[in-house]
Amino acid sequence: MNPPAVDPSPGAVARRRLVLAAVPLAAGLGACAATSPVPLLLALPAAADAAPPAAAARSAVPLAAAPPSAAPPSAARPGRPPAGAGQADPASTAAPPPLLVVRRVGVPEYLLARRVRFRSDASTVAEWPNTFWAERLEIGVTREFVSALRARLPGWDVCDGSCGDAAPACVLQLELTALDFLRGAGRLQARGRLTLLHGGGAVLRTQPLAADIDAAADSPQGQAQAIAEALGRLADAAAPTVAAARP
Repeated sequence: MNPPAVDPSPGAVARRRLVLAAVPLAAGLGACAATSPVPLLLALPAAADAAPPAAAARSAVPLAAAPPSAAPPSAARPGRPPAGAGQADPASTAAPPPLLVVRRVGVPEYLLARRVRFRSDASTVAEWPNTFWAERLEIGVTREFVSALRARLPGWDVCDGSCGDAAPACVLQLELTALDFLRGAGRLQARGRLTLLHGGGAVLRTQPLAADIDAAADSPQGQAQAIAEALGRLADAAAPTVAAARP
């Protein structure tokens, strides 16, 4: 059988060259698509899952039993109206809880990226491969810090800026100067400064805050869990300062 005739025209030659060049390119793109890993989206776990020790201790205190000779609270004495009759319900006249507004937590600039970063040594910041924060880091940090602080201040109304028209009793600002996952040491190091202001703007108190958390795993998930635990520790330290400023 004779081989098929080859068109020697310049246009046919150019088309054959184009087809031959496209074949390896398509094969390479297919290989890349087959081996490209799925990006890992990382979110901070809840920082307020566990109740602080003081709160847990308070919740475990048993109620004092009434002496045997005392009449049941609901029993009315003959010939007299029940106790409290005609009086206003204390719950309806109680003052609302003081409002604490927590401003957005400040996070170091070198961490403000979608990629999840850690410290590989004292002067080098590296990134976990193909791993991204599911939201802006400062948004997640603020939400979890506020949540942890709310759990530790049961007598306060705590909000993170979306507080309506109510006038705050206090305003809290936390500026983190470090939130570093030291991968070689397997430790999360958090450093910052808390500033508590009166609702009118006057500074009531400033104090340094610090937390060191050993990571449960050398992984992005271990880093996220350590950050959440550190925020809980910072809330533990901040809550007494806020409580002392209660009007």
